[in-house]
Amino acid sequence: MEYRQLGKTSLKVSVIGIGTEHLRKVSVEEITRIFRLALRGGINYIDLVWSLPNITEGLSEALERENIEPIIALHLGSCISDGKYKRSRNPVECEKHLRALLDLLNMDSAPVLNIHYVANLEIWKEINRKGIFSLAKRLKEQRLVEAVSVSTHEPEVIKLAVESGVDSIMHQVSVANHMYAARDEALRKCGKLGVGVVAMKPFAGGELLRAGRKVRIAAYKTGWKAMTIQVPEGSTSTRLLSYALSQASVCTAVTGVSSPEELVANLKYLNASDNEKDYGQIIESLGEG
Repeated sequence: MEYRQLGKTSLKVSVIGIGTEHLRKVSVEEITRIFRLALRGGINYIDLVWSLPNITEGLSEALERENIEPIIALHLGSCISDGKYKRSRNPVECEKHLRALLDLLNMDSAPVLNIHYVANLEIWKEINRKGIFSLAKRLKEQRLVEAVSVSTHEPEVIKLAVESGVDSIMHQVSVANHMYAARDEALRKCGKLGVGVVAMKPFAGGELLRAGRKVRIAAYKTGWKAMTIQVPEGSTSTRLLSYALSQASVCTAVTGVSSPEELVANLKYLNASDNEKDYGQIIESLGEG
């Protein structure tokens, strides 16, 4: 596994990360298998966007069996109510859930605290108005978290967040937004200010893995705009990861998986040849489309 410094933090993260977006309906036993396989493969960056009971139980079991302390990104604002996901912008509720989650995972502090779903400028204003951003900074001052991050779909939010002193940014980085100049400008600003970038949706929610097929990709998956494309025949997880990891300031690419087999396919990137990593033809094909 290759590791990169997460911006100017002290954290070194695996270039391939793992997310939990597609684990909502997966069994505890299967989730445990997935996380154990990830940890044994050298993956140390885990984005816990959902803290649903089956996911936290599977993760806890994997951590106990492997006796490894990975870099887990907990989401401030992704809460649970009656066993179901609930997005919250209430500082008291968010802090209560965070502390309960730390206890549940037997963690003294969160390596990364990701302010959850700051999709656009209106939500950025909301989290500041309601005190969520101030809460994150206070928790860092109290050393309950090491790094504060913002998960966003909007390059303008990236710029405001890095100017406000966040340590990392989570944003869509894939060939689907290769032509989006605002993305590149925001990523360069992250690099200039020492802010590490976590690339989410490097496969555009799995749509870019449907090689040879015509697909409709929603805007939230591209981080740009909705689009209908013919996915190039050579579009593979290895080439898509290679693209994301070659973009400015990107430290890790978080892959959402729902099975051990999908994770194994992603890990092939580590031993791939230069030809297998070459994404030039994908870019060229999409540009023609």
